[in-house]
Amino acid sequence: MKSFLSLLFVFISTCLFAQFANQYPDENKNQSSFQKKSDYQLYYNPLLDKYNIHFLKLDLNITDQSISLSGNATITGKAQGGSLDTLVFDFKDNMIVDSVFINGQKKVVTRGNDEIKYIFNPVLNDGDVFTAQIYYKGTPTGGGVSSGLSSTWGKRVTWTLSESFHAYEWWPCKQVLSDKIDSAFLYFTCDDDCMVGSNGLLKTVTPLSGNKKRYEWKTFHPINYYLISYSVAEYQDYSLYAYPTGSDPILIQNFIYNHPDCLSNYKSQIDQTADFIELFSEKFGLYPFANEKYGHCLALLGGGMEHQTMTTLNSFSYNLVSHELSHQWFGDYVTCASWQDIWINEGFASYCEYIALENLVSIYEAQSWLTSAFQKAMESPTGSVYIPFADAFNEGRIFSSSLSYKKGAALLHMIRNQINNDELFFLTLKNYISQYQNNVATGDDFKNVIQETTQMNFDLFFDQWYYGKGYPSFNLAYSQSEDTLFMKVTQKTSSTSTPLFNMYVEYKIYYETSDTMVRLFQDVNPQTYKIPITERVRSLSVDPSNKILNGNGVVVSSEELIKHDVSFDIYPNPASDFLAINIPDINNEDASIEIYNTNGVLISRYNVNEKGSIIDLSNYISGIYTIRLTYKEISGSKRFVKK
Repeated sequence: MKSFLSLLFVFISTCLFAQFANQYPDENKNQSSFQKKSDYQLYYNPLLDKYNIHFLKLDLNITDQSISLSGNATITGKAQGGSLDTLVFDFKDNMIVDSVFINGQKKVVTRGNDEIKYIFNPVLNDGDVFTAQIYYKGTPTGGGVSSGLSSTWGKRVTWTLSESFHAYEWWPCKQVLSDKIDSAFLYFTCDDDCMVGSNGLLKTVTPLSGNKKRYEWKTFHPINYYLISYSVAEYQDYSLYAYPTGSDPILIQNFIYNHPDCLSNYKSQIDQTADFIELFSEKFGLYPFANEKYGHCLALLGGGMEHQTMTTLNSFSYNLVSHELSHQWFGDYVTCASWQDIWINEGFASYCEYIALENLVSIYEAQSWLTSAFQKAMESPTGSVYIPFADAFNEGRIFSSSLSYKKGAALLHMIRNQINNDELFFLTLKNYISQYQNNVATGDDFKNVIQETTQMNFDLFFDQWYYGKGYPSFNLAYSQSEDTLFMKVTQKTSSTSTPLFNMYVEYKIYYETSDTMVRLFQDVNPQTYKIPITERVRSLSVDPSNKILNGNGVVVSSEELIKHDVSFDIYPNPASDFLAINIPDINNEDASIEIYNTNGVLISRYNVNEKGSIIDLSNYISGIYTIRLTYKEISGSKRFVKK
C-alpha cells in the first residue's frame, strides 16, 4: 500500500488556488516555483531553427509519488533552410542522458548550456530526415513537473506544466513556438492502481510485469512543445459526449480521483463541458480535435492549463472550464507566434468566459463578469496588452492577469462593439481560426483578419489599445438650446503615451419620460457634438452598457457650454504644401489652431486673428490629420489629407 505524506503547504496552496481560480482561471501559471526563464533565453541557439520536428514519441516511466522519471524520447525531424551540421535539443543539464542514437546508431553527444548537441558528419542537406532517440532519467527542477497530495480526496498526483519555458526540464525538445510537432505517441508506464491522462486518444492500456501498466496515447494533430503533458494519479474515468450541430458526437474524457464522492461532487459541473463545446463550435467553428477527444485531468496546479485535448485543472468551476476549453481554439489550434503576443491565447480565452456566460447563463452574469474584468484591467493603468521584448521572457509579465487576461478580454469586447455587428464579429473569429489553423499568429495577424472580414480599418485601434498603454476616462459637459443638445467630451487617459483613444462611444440621453442612445466617434480631444432633439434632457451617461474599458469620468450640466461650433473652411483637401483656412466670424481676436495626427498626438499649434490664414504643410508626412479651431471658447474640427 502506498504511503501518503500530508503536506500542510500543499493543503494551504490547494485551497488558495481553488479560490483564485474561480475568478482568474489560469493566471497563476507562473506560480509553480518557476525559475527566471530569461536564463533559458540567454542561451537560445539559432541552430534550433535549422530543422523541423515531424514526430515525437515519449516512452517514460512515471509515478504519482514523485516527479522523478526515466525512459526515452524519439524525435524525427527534417533539415530546413540549408545544410544542418549540428543538431541541438533543449534539455536541462541536471537530467542524466544515458545514451543517444542517431538514425539507429549510438552516438557521442555533448552537454552544456541546457542543451544536447550532436555534430553530423557528413552534414544533412536541406530536406534530409533524421531520427534521434535519447535515453534519460532524473528529477526535473524548475516547475515543469510537480507532485503533491490532495488532502480533500486522499490521493497523490504528479503532473506536468510546461508553459511557457518548462518542457526542456522533463523531455529533450525544441522550445520554439513556430515549430509545431505534426504527430506524437505518448507512452507512460505507471503502477497498475494509477491511470495516466495525456494528449490525443488512448489507444491501449498494456499490462506489464511488476504490477505495472502502460498507457499509450496518440495524437495526429499538430501540437506545440509546451502542450505535451501527462498527469498520473489513482484516477477513475468519467466520460460523456457533446453533440455539436452537424458533427459526430465528441468524446469528453475526464480523469478524476478514484474516491467514492469525487464524481458526485463534480459531475454536474463536468457535464456543462458539453454545453461549452456545442456553443463554441457554433461560434468559432467545430471543436478542432473532434476526431480525438476533449478531456480533463484533476491535479493540484493553480487554476488550469490547456494541454491540447486534455486540460489539467484543480476544479471544475464554470469560468475555469469554459476558459480552458476555449484555449483549444485560441492557444492550441492557433498559437501565439511569440510570447509577446500571448493575447492571442489568454485574452481570447478570457473573453470566452464572457461569451459562455452571455449565451448559457444570463446577460446579467456576463455583465457582472465584465465589470470585474474591467476593474482588474485598470489595476495596470500604464501597461500595454502587447508585451515589449524586454519582458518577453518574464513569466510574471506574460501571465499578467490585468494586462494579458482582463485587458486582453476588454480589447475583444471593444472590437466587437466597434464592429457593431455580432454576425460579422463571430465571422471574423471563424475566419481567423480557419486562416491560422494548426499554425501560429500575432496580434497583427488577427487585426488583418478583422480588416479583411469587416472592411473596417483597425490600424489606429491597435496602435492605441494593443500597442498603446492605459485607458481613457470621459468627462462630459452638456447643455440644451431649444431643439439642439450640445455635448463637450474631454478624454483623460491613464498613460501619457496614449493621449487619445479614437473610437465610437455610446451616450444615453435621458428625457423626462423616455431615453435614447447615440453612438458618436471621438477623434479629437476635447470634442464638441451637436445633436438634434425634441424633448427636454434630464441627464446623460457615458458608455452605459460597459462597452469600453474606461475609468470614472464626470458628467455635468453646464449652461455655460457654448451652444454652437465655430464655423471655418479649409482648402484644398487633399493638400500638398499648404492649407488655407477661412474663418468668417473672426473679428481681430485670437483664435487657436491645433493639428493632430491619427494617434491623437498634437503636431502643431498656431494663433491667428484674421479671416484667412495659410498653414505650411511642406514638412508634414503624408497622411490624415485633424485640424481643431478654438475661438472664444467655441471649438470645431475638420479632417484633411496631406498628399
